[in-house]
Amino acid sequence: MLTHAAPAREVDAPQLASWQTTHPWRWAIAVGVGGTLLTAFGVGFSQVLDLGPAESTLFQAGFIGLSALVGLVIMWRTRPPLSHYGFRRPANLDRTLWLLPLAVVPVIVLILSGIHVSPAAAGAFAVFAIAVGFNEEIWFRGLLLAALRSLGERRAVVAGSIVFGALHLTNLFTGQPPLYVALQFALACLAGLVLAELVAITGSLWIGIGWHLVYDLVALSSGDGMSTRDLFGAALMTAILGGYAIWLWRHVPATKPQFAQVS
Repeated sequence: MLTHAAPAREVDAPQLASWQTTHPWRWAIAVGVGGTLLTAFGVGFSQVLDLGPAESTLFQAGFIGLSALVGLVIMWRTRPPLSHYGFRRPANLDRTLWLLPLAVVPVIVLILSGIHVSPAAAGAFAVFAIAVGFNEEIWFRGLLLAALRSLGERRAVVAGSIVFGALHLTNLFTGQPPLYVALQFALACLAGLVLAELVAITGSLWIGIGWHLVYDLVALSSGDGMSTRDLFGAALMTAILGGYAIWLWRHVPATKPQFAQVS
């Protein structure tokens, strides 16, 4: 049975939405799969239609944007206000080192790989990055964490990052090299962990949405590669995200939420 509730939190901790359910993992897996379905359809249809690069990117962005809208509808239907899901101004930024370690990550990509994109493609990438930023944060840091939060905030943060990283392993079926997918999995887990910690501390999805927009736009405009420089960049980003996750962990609430029914 699933009921929808918002937890009564500590005074200095943000109030966040939580689903009080006896099967949090089932709901988490359902949410994780649901957040990727329309994205997968967009990729598949763009390949079937044999679109050009810019057109394919915009076509996929349309499906991803639709997925984000579906996620917003689910948030609305489950009753906690959108602010409890994270659509509000961030709090406690002094406990996050003012997000500086997170901001360094796209700068590393930019310095090591540079920008290799035409103006037309850059516009398509910008639309794509905005769609992905909203979609992934709505589903994975909004709905997914709400489904897992009855386990306790810290368990929800860790479990959510594992689900987020595991779904990136599906890139093995797209023909990506195993080493590339392994690096993507590690970075996705760490990025998911950091972004989930930031939601728990600041109560806001806007940080993740903004970071996704910038990082994805830079990464898409730089191109994928497996050169020594690219591998060094991936290792450096992994180290920074890992250290940042450890720093943030002490500020993540350790207690389980006490539920207060939402009317």
